Amino acid sequence: MYRLKSSVQSRVEVFLKDEVEISGFKDIYHFFMSAKARKRSFYVSFGDAVDQTLADYRLQEVVYKSADQQAPSNNDVTLVLEPINEPDFVAMIEAQDRLRVEFFHEGRIHYFDVQVGDVSASSGGVGFSAKLPEQVRAKPNREMLQLPAASDEKINMSIGGQPVDVIDVSGGGASVLLPQANLYDVEVGKAIKHIELKVDGFQTKVNAEVRHMRSHIDGLKLLVGLRFIFFRNHEEDDLLHLVKQKIASVSRQL
Repeated sequence: MYRLKSSVQSRVEVFLKDEVEISGFKDIYHFFMSAKARKRSFYVSFGDAVDQTLADYRLQEVVYKSADQQAPSNNDVTLVLEPINEPDFVAMIEAQDRLRVEFFHEGRIHYFDVQVGDVSASSGGVGFSAKLPEQVRAKPNREMLQLPAASDEKINMSIGGQPVDVIDVSGGGASVLLPQANLYDVEVGKAIKHIELKVDGFQTKVNAEVRHMRSHIDGLKLLVGLRFIFFRNHEEDDLLHLVKQKIASVSRQL
C-alpha cells in the first residue's frame, strides 16, 4: 500500500479550449441531483504526472441549505462524495485542497473543479465534501478518427503488464480484445487502471473508462471499448496528432 496526494489539475492551455456545458445555479443543481439519483461514477486523480492513478467516487449527498430571504447560490449546496471501491493505495486529501473531478457524460469527458471542505476517512477510502461548482466543462471529442491497429506492430497496449490485442486506437480511446475470463472484472462505466500505450514513438500511461463491451465472435474474448483518462497536459493532443498523421499516411498508400 502506498500513499498518493491528490493531483492539482491546472491545464491552462486545455482549459481554454474546453466548453462550458452546464452553468447557472438551477442547471448545476439539477444536474448533480440527477447524478446522485443515477449513481453516476466520478474520478479523482492522485499522484503526479509520472506515477498517477485514480479512485472512483459516487455522489452520496446533495445538501441544500438556503440562507433566509436570499436568492439561492452555489455556496448553499454541499456535495458529499464517497469512494466506491477501496483503492490499492492510501488516497491523501486535505481540507482546502483543490481537486479536479472528472466523469463521462453523453460520450465526452466532463469535469468540474472544487475546493475540499470536510474530509472523512473510512476503511473504504477517503471521502470529501465541496460546495456546488460554478461550471461543468467538457473536453472536445477526440474519437472521430479511428486508426486500425490489428496489423500495426508499432501500436501496442498492456493492462497491468499483460499485453492485449488492440483493434483500433483514436485520440481519445481504443477498442481492445480481453480474455473472456475477465468478464467479471470488466463493467461498463468503471475504470481500468495501469494501462501502457505505445504508438510509434509515443508512449504513455493512462487509465480508461469502459464505454461498451460484448463477446467476440470467437467466444473466447471480449470486445471492449475504452475511453482514455490522460494524466499529462499535452498527451491528448499528441496522440490525436499522431493518429491523424498515421491515417493520412495509410490513405496515401491506398
